[in-house]
Amino acid sequence: MIDLHLHLDGSLSIEDFQYLAARNHVDLGKDFPSNVYVPEGCRSLEEYLTRFDLPCALMQDEFSIAYVTKSLVERLYKAGYIYAEIRFAPLLHTLKGMSQEDAVISALSGLNNALRGKENFDANLILCCMRQADYHTNHETVRLAAKYKGKKVVCLDLAGPEAFHTGDYYKSLFDEAHDNDVDIIIHAGEACGSDEVIRAIDLLHAKRIGHGIHLDLSRENVRKVIEKRIAFEFCPTSNLQTKSLTDYQNVPLRNFDKYGIMVTINSDNMTVSNTDVLQEYRHLYKTFNLTKQEVRHLLANSIEAAFISVDEKMKFLKELDKRIDDYYNKIIE
Repeated sequence: MIDLHLHLDGSLSIEDFQYLAARNHVDLGKDFPSNVYVPEGCRSLEEYLTRFDLPCALMQDEFSIAYVTKSLVERLYKAGYIYAEIRFAPLLHTLKGMSQEDAVISALSGLNNALRGKENFDANLILCCMRQADYHTNHETVRLAAKYKGKKVVCLDLAGPEAFHTGDYYKSLFDEAHDNDVDIIIHAGEACGSDEVIRAIDLLHAKRIGHGIHLDLSRENVRKVIEKRIAFEFCPTSNLQTKSLTDYQNVPLRNFDKYGIMVTINSDNMTVSNTDVLQEYRHLYKTFNLTKQEVRHLLANSIEAAFISVDEKMKFLKELDKRIDDYYNKIIE
């Protein structure tokens, strides 16, 4: 499996919560562990995002950041993944004196420790700016994405409440990132409409779109995303939980595919959404009766859209072809 849209703070294991709560003297709450999952009656993206308060409270020192990163990478490897891009916002981990750079270094330490000795598997980090943060704070994240580019940090993202500011508000920040050859993803077209996806592409230099399910497939928009080879990171279960979609049947998978738009399937948050990429493919298989060739095509899209070298992509395509029968059998079981 491959996951390109995977939030670190949304993917702590229950054991991670328990260990770090004891170590950091954080109360998990009387309704733990149900309070780490999105509530059944979640009404919006904004309500969904409140589930990140508890994990962020546990991730306010170097040890804890390294610990949860290592834990997640090891779980992905054991689950049979071949590649993942793990994203987090270092600015959310500075409440107790840690700098953003401390958080990045700690995550890299956990990542690199977990990757030692693991064959046919790799993972990288993505740094997130946040829509609710001020310019100075987000600018520090941009600076760190440029500084650690090529050192297992592969991209800069913009996440958070999509309606907070439209994309043009962040233009100077992402112009700077682009000028420093930092690849860019923008969360867009999840809680807001198609215009925000187009702003992300035209103004913010996005190469991939987080979610993007509400893109209007007009002739001009299709031409634009095809010419620029924009990849879309679909996260179906998360979109149902935030009420961006009402049913798996509404995932615009077939509509995007018929125009040749690159779609990837991802979990978003393994714990908050109580899912993983395998579960996402199972939902889509049941809804769209995906063939093995279609599953292979979607996974190959993830490899093509990954921020890795051509040689690495070729290596993972070969590994995918070795594992595709096993992957598909697990999806349809």
